[in-house]
Amino acid sequence: MRYALLAAAFVSSLVCAQTPERPNMPVFRSGPWFVVRSVHDGGSVVACTGFYRANPHVQLSKDMLVIQTSDEVQAVAFGFDDQPMGAQRPLTDAEKDMKGIAFTGDDFAKLSASRKVRIHAVTPQGTVRHEFELAGLPAALENIDAGCPVPAQKPIRRRKRS
Repeated sequence: MRYALLAAAFVSSLVCAQTPERPNMPVFRSGPWFVVRSVHDGGSVVACTGFYRANPHVQLSKDMLVIQTSDEVQAVAFGFDDQPMGAQRPLTDAEKDMKGIAFTGDDFAKLSASRKVRIHAVTPQGTVRHEFELAGLPAALENIDAGCPVPAQKPIRRRKRS
């Protein structure tokens, strides 16, 4: 009897165990956004990064959205929801170094409260226009703010053989 109880306890612990953590493990999805959890330094450092439609060139943190570009962008303007485009601004030195566009500060606050954003990026070849749907962004930011917890593994269901 004792062995049967031990075996049952062991099997139930396997079925309900939390998923082992893998490097760069996706832990959350909301609309076109998903959050990846990366653990470094033996588990003492956790990094949470959001991505838009599995595009590695669009990365979200708790206070910044970065869109890397292949074009040499000289200036950028943003339009949030159905508001008119804002004033064009030159890229910062940091944006030029990373070859991308960064939403920080007030721009990030507007972004996180919007349903969509339009981006006009001025390049030597002309103006490139992009639009991002932001459905799911608030939930992705909440998950990042919470430390991108690992979801509990669903119990394994065994199929009955016929």
